[in-house]
Amino acid sequence: MSEEAKRTGEWRGSPLQMGSGLDPNGIKEIVLRLDTGDHETLKPRIRDEFGAYELSQAATYLDSISSQLDLQNR
Repeated sequence: MSEEAKRTGEWRGSPLQMGSGLDPNGIKEIVLRLDTGDHETLKPRIRDEFGAYELSQAATYLDSISSQLDLQNR
């Protein structure tokens, strides 16, 4: 994790960067910022932080949104 992320408590990156030793523990929300200026915040329903299953479900959700956007842009 970068020094800035350690100071601010906020990490910005891609899932590909997770393989570089970053542990996904402690994720409290996932914020999607769209080009239109809108945003959507995903938060865990049961605990304060996302668990492995919840992160997997969020990834599936993001993949389906990405696929829909790709179809719209064709």
